[in-house]
Amino acid sequence: MLKAGTSLVEEGRVKRIAVSLRDNVQLLTFLNVTPAEKADGRDRPKVSRLASEPLPSYESVTGMLSVPFTRDDHFIGRESDLKSIATCFMKQRRVAVCGIGGVGKSQIAIEYCYRHKASNANAHVFWVYGGNIARFYQGYKRIAQLLQIPGWDDPEASILDLVRSWLSSTPIPYLLVIDNADNIEDWWPGKYKSARPLDDPSKDLSTFLPNGLSSSHLLITTRDSRVATRLAHEKKPINLTPMSTHEARSLFLSKQAGEKHNFSEAEINNIVEELDHLPLAISQAAAFIQQHPVSIADYINALRCKNAKEFLNEELNDSRRDDESGNSVFRTWSVSFDQIKQRKSCAADLLSLMAMLDRQSVPQFLLKMPEVITSLGTLQAFNLVTTRAGSQSFQIHRLVQHFVQISLQRDGTTQEWQESALACVSKEYPTEIGVAEWPKCDALAPHVHVLTGYSYQTAEAQLDLAHLLCWAADFDIERGMYAQALDRAERSLSIFQKLVPEHDERRAAATWLYGRLRYYQVQSARDIEVAADLLQKALDTSEYPSLNFAESAFELAHLYYDQCNGEKCLEMGKASFQCWEAMEGENSSRTLDNMHDYALELAMLGHREEGIAKWQEIVKRSPTIEASEQTKTVYSFRSLAGIAEFQGNAAMAEIFYAKLIAISEATYHSEHIHLFDYRLSHAEQIMRQGRLEEATGLSEAILTNCKDSSEWRISANCLQIIAECYRLKAIYDTEHVHRVKVWEMHEKKLGRHHRETMNAAEALADCYLNSCKYFEAENTYKQVVSWRNDKLGLRHPDTVRAIECIGICHAGRQRYAEAEAAYLDAIGRKTKPDPRLIDNLCQCLWRQGKWAALETWARQNCDADDGVLQASAYRNLTSALEHQGKGEEALEVRTTALALDTPVDDAPKEGDCQPTNPPARDDRRFGRMIHPRTWSA
Repeated sequence: MLKAGTSLVEEGRVKRIAVSLRDNVQLLTFLNVTPAEKADGRDRPKVSRLASEPLPSYESVTGMLSVPFTRDDHFIGRESDLKSIATCFMKQRRVAVCGIGGVGKSQIAIEYCYRHKASNANAHVFWVYGGNIARFYQGYKRIAQLLQIPGWDDPEASILDLVRSWLSSTPIPYLLVIDNADNIEDWWPGKYKSARPLDDPSKDLSTFLPNGLSSSHLLITTRDSRVATRLAHEKKPINLTPMSTHEARSLFLSKQAGEKHNFSEAEINNIVEELDHLPLAISQAAAFIQQHPVSIADYINALRCKNAKEFLNEELNDSRRDDESGNSVFRTWSVSFDQIKQRKSCAADLLSLMAMLDRQSVPQFLLKMPEVITSLGTLQAFNLVTTRAGSQSFQIHRLVQHFVQISLQRDGTTQEWQESALACVSKEYPTEIGVAEWPKCDALAPHVHVLTGYSYQTAEAQLDLAHLLCWAADFDIERGMYAQALDRAERSLSIFQKLVPEHDERRAAATWLYGRLRYYQVQSARDIEVAADLLQKALDTSEYPSLNFAESAFELAHLYYDQCNGEKCLEMGKASFQCWEAMEGENSSRTLDNMHDYALELAMLGHREEGIAKWQEIVKRSPTIEASEQTKTVYSFRSLAGIAEFQGNAAMAEIFYAKLIAISEATYHSEHIHLFDYRLSHAEQIMRQGRLEEATGLSEAILTNCKDSSEWRISANCLQIIAECYRLKAIYDTEHVHRVKVWEMHEKKLGRHHRETMNAAEALADCYLNSCKYFEAENTYKQVVSWRNDKLGLRHPDTVRAIECIGICHAGRQRYAEAEAAYLDAIGRKTKPDPRLIDNLCQCLWRQGKWAALETWARQNCDADDGVLQASAYRNLTSALEHQGKGEEALEVRTTALALDTPVDDAPKEGDCQPTNPPARDDRRFGRMIHPRTWSA
């Protein structure tokens, strides 16, 4: 009895050993058998069952559920994806779901299994892990064992063939899930480079997938869209995307295990956004936050710094995920990344390069690497890189970028890939920027921002960085982003100063760029001095003729104007356009650009005829330049507008500026300096024609549109035009509000002792004067006179005008002696006193009863061309003579005046608010010329 029992136990043990050996032999045979062995024609022994085994009734087995994961009672969302799977099964027997690791493919497949079983009670549901051959074999063996397929325990039988054959022929409905079919080499080793020692197309795993009857369903999940498409018989796979915000929020909250929380809606939105709505990452984060004393904000901050690896590598204890799939996003992606490196190293290199750039929009023209098309295909197949809709650019998931950066840091290759990315962008960035280059610069801008934030060790990379900073600063100027441009220019100059000799043209270019930006972003008088020194240094160290020389001279011309050095301003302006003429010829577009600026300088500094002649020359040359018809039109209209404006033809100037606006709106972005400039000039010409409401409305619209621009002069000029309109309407209270804003803006940006600040102060003083606020006006004029005496000179017309206005203030306060002294001071500074100033002096003398002096000065104005001033002169002279007892002579003067039809009966009245004829103020805005050089016209 004991012997018989021992014999049965031994027999069972031998049988189990035989089955185990059979499984291992079959797996090894599958992996290593040679094609010759496959084709030698020898028949295997026929399969026969042991006599002791009963015949299994596998055909009668129904409703089997073999899914190694429990159902998630809190499954969130994904209804549209589940519906898509069911819809596809109505038309085809194989459906593939693909997507990046961690997006929820397996979880959707699990949920679909349970729903399918619930609606098809008689159907079998089987689950096979397809991530490697051994697990695939084990999954098939499990099916064979459950179904008791004949021969499943025969050491000589092929489990893979048995299961495929049964699944292909059974009428029993079933759903077979092949999960994580990621390794394309396992499925088609003959087509793709396999790591196996022997490759035989006849051993493809794909050949062991069943082609069942109409009641069969095969669901495949994979990260590789190529596998998905081929296994689904070329049917389009369902590309699983990250969750919606609502689904992601619900998933995060569902992982709190019913515990109360104090998370705000904004916090939850922030974390799911940071995790790109990836379910695995969200589940991982929720579990981490629940188990550790960290807030959502702390977790997000950690993701953005070097601690990201610690957080994203944390394994999630989830029994519903296969152990080999990984329970952390980093482990999940590590599998994909390792596969890519083994199969196609250039694709891994491409991903490493892209990880160093801005993740959201990497243009294809930037990717100049070997096999770039097939490499992108591989990365897209694994959903590590996606194509942006409607563009030739790609993007990477935020967390994928984190993963790659951490992987490179672990390998010690971060610096190498940062320098490679910098070299790629530097090579592609335009070195001269016009309208045609804007799209490319825009596409590269986010990558420049990222790359300029890295630290580089090699001299070669640092020089690449210096060049890129220069070019990017130029584009920043085009967009009006002067603060950022200034910072980049300073960094660029610092690098060149460290790495290249003093007279190197690259260093000269960086010096000029930084100098001009210090000038554009001037905050104080000290900034003007620094800018002047930098620009002069750039000029001195530049070759002639060269771009650096021409541009340094151009900026110095503007700067000398600000410093009230008209002679040097014209010298530098002329040198700039002549330098371009020497480099590119007289009909070059840049020659004409600089000639236009020189013409404006001439006109603004009192050489109007010469300036107009230059503009006429530009109009003549414009049709011959090598440029688009639009550019030629711009040059012509801009010059014609300048001619009309300085000839006093505001109506014609308005027409040309309107045309320039129309062209600019179609060419430039909405905040470009040229567009604002033309709109301001257009509004000014409308104001000069007396259409004050229209001019005010246009200026206010410009002011609203430019509120986000860093070019403060645009706002200042808008306010000046608005203030001038209110002055012309004699609404002085409202004018005063705008004048104060303009003055404060100039004082803050340029300093108290800058020319433009003094002009703004004078305009404010004029407003006080028109409002009869003589005390405030006098004090402000005195500040202006003090500065102008020193900077412009005693006899400069602007200085004399301010002194005369001080006289008017004294007269308004009935301090006639002080007024007389101010008028005489002003007259003494003029080579030839003008009749209007003499008339103001005469009225002051009349009020003091200084008849002899009045007689002397009044006689000088009797020949005045202005009828009003001439009448005033005869009136004053008659009164002076009568008060001195010279009645007969007074009668003769009165007779002469009557013969000239000049009334002499009106005399100044004691109640007059102020003397007549305040001096005119030239309100033309030179600020229109002071804007950054661009080559966009």
